[in-house]
Formats: sequence, structure tokens, C-alpha cells
Amino acid sequence: MCSKFQYSDLHCHPNLKTYGHSFSKGNSTKKQNIWYYNPPNFFTKLLNITLGVTKFSQADFTSLSKGNAKIIFASLYPFEKGFFINAAGRGSLSAWLCNFVTDIGFHRIRHLQQHTNYFVDLEREYNFLKNSQKSFKIDNQEYSWRLISNQNTLSKSLSNQYEIAVILSIEGAHVFNTGLSEYGKTTSELEVLENIRKIKKWEHPPFYITFAHNFNNDLCGHAQSLEPIKYFVNQKKGMHSGFTGLGVKALHELLSTENGNPIYIDIKHMSLQSRKDYFKILESDYSLNIPPTIVSHGAVNGISLKQKNKSTHSDNFYHSDINFFDEEIELIGKSNGLFAIQFDTRRIANPRLVKKTLKTLVRKQSTHLAAQVIWQQIKYIAEILDKKQLFAWGTACIGSDYDGTINPLPGVWTTEYFYSLKKDLLTQSSSYLKGSNPLTLKENKTITPEEILSKFFFYNTKNFLQTFY
Repeated sequence: MCSKFQYSDLHCHPNLKTYGHSFSKGNSTKKQNIWYYNPPNFFTKLLNITLGVTKFSQADFTSLSKGNAKIIFASLYPFEKGFFINAAGRGSLSAWLCNFVTDIGFHRIRHLQQHTNYFVDLEREYNFLKNSQKSFKIDNQEYSWRLISNQNTLSKSLSNQYEIAVILSIEGAHVFNTGLSEYGKTTSELEVLENIRKIKKWEHPPFYITFAHNFNNDLCGHAQSLEPIKYFVNQKKGMHSGFTGLGVKALHELLSTENGNPIYIDIKHMSLQSRKDYFKILESDYSLNIPPTIVSHGAVNGISLKQKNKSTHSDNFYHSDINFFDEEIELIGKSNGLFAIQFDTRRIANPRLVKKTLKTLVRKQSTHLAAQVIWQQIKYIAEILDKKQLFAWGTACIGSDYDGTINPLPGVWTTEYFYSLKKDLLTQSSSYLKGSNPLTLKENKTITPEEILSKFFFYNTKNFLQTFY
């Protein structure tokens, strides 16, 4: 590993599986430790290639440290009940099947099936991470991580070569205790707003929240996201709808500076209608001070909303509206926001471009294919921004979603493979800049490949934090 290589990740889940296993009974505690190292082996790679199931850890703190992570956003995510109350019922069979796919622990899933308070679950996960082991020796070197809540502690952490700065985020505004009417709990406006104020008073409040997720949350509509299991779970309620009145109030409460620092909005998982509503709210209510818009783990779809057509290269992209349109990229760039690219085969590209084969089990798999599809995302974002006379290379960054039950890109099984990925991306970016690209602004054309990749892997996120943290 090159000692100078470092990266940031705007969205990953180092605590998801370990917190889940804290519900398990018995004496074994190794899976409850956030340093628990479980890299892919022949059998777990075979499962991933054949079934798309990820049974190894990707972003535990050992893998993060070995991969030279410097800044990560750890996503707190109390799973929605709709995952686990499904076509297999709401009992042990469903829990067993779901644990096979998610690997978060049978007893965790049984708890999720039975509880009716997402906010209590959120607080418990927050406290679990906050109180977890902060340091660990790897290959005779002591590594550590630190929860960050301001610029001062971020600077201190970055000055330590062997420490990871950890900033919190939340995935899904259902955590304020919404979307539970089917399970006997009516949504309360008073409770929602009070819960938002509570998290703003945490010792380490979240920096952003992914406002929508996979199921109805009574606040805004969500995009379809569970296509491979759409006959097993039902996410139709609220899907493709827009913001509710309560959702608008919650949005204002989150962005307010009168009750603590603003918690920025991540528009990933919002339905297209909700995203349109969101940008209208910013235009009408925040025109004098537009907050930055975040996509924490997304991909472009190669389509323009205005022209209602696909770009000449759009067949390389995945065309679902959970992915983002040209005009949205422009608005994110204008707000000085971030667009973090998700390293998930199900989102980042046409499936034919990222298909894994059994050959990878008997020979070393390179990161070349992954670099190709990631580069087409970076390049596309750059060209959209350049057309609008904006800096092209300051918006894209990494939002891997590792350990978030995703299907990783070929050859990039865990965070330990990011350095190899960077080398292949340098080849892609060098070829692009030397060729006849369509860029027009001088600052976009004369940048070096090394600068592009250092921004993508680390400095775009770091600079964003210097501006908005």
C-alpha cells in the first residue's frame, strides 16, 4: 500500500452488521466488534458471484485502516420493518431468510420485526457506535478512529496518520418514528419535530440525513429500489409520490440554524417527484442562502429531463429513476454540493458491463472493469457541469455504500482494493484528457489526471467539509 494514498467515503456502514450482532445471545462477541475482520474467501466470493449475496465484511474498521481511509461518514440505519415482514411472514422463517441475505444477525431481525419505535433503535445504534472500541493493533501498528463533530477535531484527526475521522449520517427519515401506521403506530408531528431537535443536541450530531429510503415514511415519496426482491417485499406505499406537509416541516426543521447546526439533505432514494419538490422548496424558501445538496451514494442515468431523451452513451448506464438526471447534476454543482458514486453493480451501470464470472475464483481479478464504469460516471458528471460553465472535477467523490448489503464492483471486493482501483482510474483519466474530449473551460481541460483522482478519492469531500462543516 502506498503510504501517501488516502481516501474519504461519504457513505458506508461499518457499524451495521456489528450492531446487529450485539442482539445475539451466547458468549461469542467477535462479530460485535467493529474491528472484526472477515475478508472474502473462495466460498463467499462464489456466493456473491452466483447469488449477489455479500457475506463478507467490506468496511469494518480493520479493512478501512488497511485501505488507508482518512474520512468516513458512518451511516446509522435502523432497518425498516418492511424488509422483515414480507412474503415469508413476520416470524422465524422470514428472519432466517433475511439474515442469510443481510448477515446482520437472526436476533436483530426478530427485534426489528417486533419493535414499533425507530427512534429508540436509532439512539441505541448511536450509543453502540459511540461506545465501541476506538483503537486496534494491525500488523504491529496501532490504528484508531475518532467521532468528529467540528472543524477542530477534524483537523486533529487528519494530522494523525493512523487515525480515521468518523462523521455520522443517518439513512432514512423514518428514524423520527414515521411510516409505522401498518404496525399500529400513528405518526405524530410533535414527536417527529421533537426527535429532530433531539438529534441536533447529540454530542456528535449527524452531518446529513438521507431523507427517504426503501419504504413509506409519511414525509416524502421514495424511488423503487428493491427490484431483485420486489415479489418478496412490498415497497409500493408512498413510492413515486412527493413531499407531504409534515415532510416539508421536517425538512425546514433539519435545515434550520435556530435549533442547532443544520443537518443537510441527501436526496438519494427520494422519488423523482420528491426531488422536484425538494428543489422547488430550496428555490422558494432558501433562495438567498441555498444549502448544498448531497447525493451520498448514487449514479447518473444518462438522461435529460427537459429533452426526455437519452445521451449517446446512456446505454452504458442503469436507467432507473433512483439514479439521477442531467438537470439534477447541474443543480448539485451550482449549490457546491457533492455527488458520491456508489460502488454497487446494481446501480452504477448497465448490468452487462459489471457482470462477475466464475473465472475470478481461479485467477486474480483486476479492478479494470470497475474503473471503466466509475470513470464513465465521473466523466459524465464533469461534462454536464462543464456545459454549464462550472468547474467539472469538484463534485464527484466516493460514496461506496460498503457493508450496506450491496453487490460490490468486480475486483473491488472491499475498501482494501481502492488503491488498485485508483491506479486503473489514472489510466482512464489520462486517456480521456489526452483525447478529443468535449470540455470547454480551460480549468477543466488542463487539470492533470492525478489532480482529478486526488479530488475524487479525498479532497472534494475534505474541501466540502471545510466550507460547510
